[in-house]
Amino acid sequence: MELLIENVLNIGVEEFYRTSRYKVSLIVLLVNSKDKNAFNILDNATRQTDIVQQLSSELIVVFLSHTEYEKSLLFIEKVKKKFDFTYNMSEFKESEVEFIENLFLRNIENFLSSDTLLNSL
Repeated sequence: MELLIENVLNIGVEEFYRTSRYKVSLIVLLVNSKDKNAFNILDNATRQTDIVQQLSSELIVVFLSHTEYEKSLLFIEKVKKKFDFTYNMSEFKESEVEFIENLFLRNIENFLSSDTLLNSL
């Protein structure tokens, strides 16, 4: 789990900085899917300013910069039509470490079915 948290912190360090400094919105999605095309679908569905990063074979993190919570729900609905997945979503408002820990721990049962996540705990 610590390795996954560290990876997300490293991937999003610039986004967390920009969000804190310029007071813009940032939504972070943690997506769990067995669909082999999940990364490509998410990558194609996001804007150039967003970040999509594969953490493991089934776990993907998506940073939606300058995105309000309501708009992120529309994004979820759009991609839910293309493939099956579970997710945890949160708006960044806390310290980076605390935020990522909460993102992983808040709905950990959603991800317990993922062999990769279980192996990393």
